[in-house]
Amino acid sequence: MKRILALFCVALASLLGQATASAQTPSPYGQPAYLYALTFADEFNNGLNPAIWNNHIWYESANPTVNYAVENGVLKIWPQRDASGNFFNRTLDTDGHFYQTYGFFEIEAKLPVGKGPWPAFWIFNHIGTRRPEIDIMEAYPGGGPASGWSDANLHPTAYGVTVWKDATALAGSRMIQTTDLSAGFHKYGLKWESTRMTFYFDGKPVYALNVRMRDPMYLLLSLWFGSASGTPDSSTPTGPANAFEINYVRVWKFRF
Repeated sequence: MKRILALFCVALASLLGQATASAQTPSPYGQPAYLYALTFADEFNNGLNPAIWNNHIWYESANPTVNYAVENGVLKIWPQRDASGNFFNRTLDTDGHFYQTYGFFEIEAKLPVGKGPWPAFWIFNHIGTRRPEIDIMEAYPGGGPASGWSDANLHPTAYGVTVWKDATALAGSRMIQTTDLSAGFHKYGLKWESTRMTFYFDGKPVYALNVRMRDPMYLLLSLWFGSASGTPDSSTPTGPANAFEINYVRVWKFRF
């Protein structure tokens, strides 16, 4: 009995030690830090690191018109016309630099307004011909009130979460109704476990899905155009004042 008690005390002390050591490490929504280990964190306090972030998705080349920057610790990606006068997609991702299977994925962000912008935070991989994808947040402010995605002023008042086991194999999706997502920063999170995914908005679970996905995936922050947001035009606000703003990106793995 004394031996069992001693072993229990050692284990408890170890856990408490981990909790103390992790006290300064952010954990998802105030959950005990000893349950998570931070594996990726970009607070954008030192600009955008090109050793971590690519400036285009894998099947495209980068548009030379610069429509992203870090200002005061915030990454901004904004609608802009290129040299040909067209709006263009921008994707910043960690393909080739950071991948993870399971864990907690989170950003804090503020969304743009107007017809056309399609901001998103997602994880993805291109493995042979397979395309597993988890959309943690994608919004369509240009849809208008009839679409349910935005108000009459084309401010986003909803966002979507979607899980694709492959490009043509939809596992589940949900539209999350919210307040105006362009009025301030909000947190968008995913808890990805071996048989279940739980999506969070500002610390509260908003959608859960039982699904198995085992591929490592990389992070993507994108500002594309179209889909339910419509086609951008002369009414679409351009420039840094109407940006998809990201305060941080953080990823944890489970310790146990």
